[in-house]
Amino acid sequence: MDQQQWEAEQKQFNDTSRYQDIMDAPRHVSRAHLPMPQVDRAGQFAPFAALTGYKELLDKTAKRYANKDYLSRSQLAALTKEIQALAAQRPWPTVKLTYFNGVSGYYESYTGQLVAVDWRRQRLRFRDGKSVVIHNLKEIRESQPTPPSSTGK
Repeated sequence: MDQQQWEAEQKQFNDTSRYQDIMDAPRHVSRAHLPMPQVDRAGQFAPFAALTGYKELLDKTAKRYANKDYLSRSQLAALTKEIQALAAQRPWPTVKLTYFNGVSGYYESYTGQLVAVDWRRQRLRFRDGKSVVIHNLKEIRESQPTPPSSTGK
């Protein structure tokens, strides 16, 4: 912070000249009401009751997401291209993916037949009803079908 900016802030926040007329005025004390205890006065400024438990919920969610690796823009762009290529295939391909499970807080692997890509909701949908958030993906690739076993006859 330069000297000029510092002086401007000091003048703005420390200049009490506008209040000289009331600076030495005595504090009003009500004759009708007893003074409020200091603890009760502080209670007026306590957090809004509707948000009780919100901080604990945020802390719990943050702990679950501590293990998540967030993709860079280039990684996300490459992943999006891969999804577009897979989504263009017919019949829909079977894919293998690694994704972050927000409920467990860990990465999981999954293999299933892709049936839809919902770009608006940013989700992949699978034949068995499973749905995965695209931004939770770490890797996706087409699962190579297992070749039928030869009997040697």
